[in-house]
Amino acid sequence: MSKKIDYSNNKKIENNSFGNGTHIADNIVNNIVNNIIEQKEQQDRPVYKPEPVWRSPLTLAVLTWLSCAIGILSLLPLREIVRYIRTVFSGSLESLNTNDMQISLLTFVALSMLFIITLTVRRIAKLQTRHPLICNFAISGYGRKIVIEKIYAKCPKCGGKMRYYNKPIEWEKKIYSDGKVKREVTKRIPVLECKRNHDHYYVVDCAEDRV
Repeated sequence: MSKKIDYSNNKKIENNSFGNGTHIADNIVNNIVNNIIEQKEQQDRPVYKPEPVWRSPLTLAVLTWLSCAIGILSLLPLREIVRYIRTVFSGSLESLNTNDMQISLLTFVALSMLFIITLTVRRIAKLQTRHPLICNFAISGYGRKIVIEKIYAKCPKCGGKMRYYNKPIEWEKKIYSDGKVKREVTKRIPVLECKRNHDHYYVVDCAEDRV
């Protein structure tokens, strides 16, 4: 008696259809096209050169301790301001010294502004980013040290000198009570902009390492 052979457990051969082959070929073509576009964009982008002008002794550690010290010092004039406010509400105006109050207020405002600046610079050092200042100068935190740089670049389209600054890209219209309409900038981005043709501008990544 012949033995029946069961083919049901045999592995099925996957269908290698023309559709799969076409999909693979499309992926290869898309990768090639994307590489060409990326190379073209890199060629069109300006090559800029940052030259260090001043290497400060301000490191991330120094800025951290400095911000803590300024924060503590700002509490001293704040205590005098609170005491002045309590005196006003209690009605004991005879014991008030206006000159001392003005000095305490100015000291508190100055220390508060210095505290905010220190925190901002500390963030730049922590994230190691670069940001425009004025006249093509920039502040960089590369290496977690604060460095002031001068940016040099030429336009890849016309060869003109380029300006490095925060370009406004979004505005908000505000209508005042007298009927005047004024635009206020709501967003800026760092760009390199050609001085010959302002349409030639390129967005610069603040986290880009160019040092």
